[in-house]
Amino acid sequence: MVKIIYDEKICVRCGACATESENGGIKFECGKIIIDKTKNEDWQTIAAICPVAAIIVKNIISNV
Repeated sequence: MVKIIYDEKICVRCGACATESENGGIKFECGKIIIDKTKNEDWQTIAAICPVAAIIVKNIISNV
């Protein structure tokens, strides 16, 4: 399981993440990044493409 963290304050709104998004997990609308964390995306790749690291993916270990 992963946790997606988006820091709107450092985002430069270049849209690279939205371009990399294949399943609608990230959209760039009206100058804003909209993230739908329920979508099945390659979040690691999307985070890696961000030039300012505004998107971070953390692995969460579950003890269930």
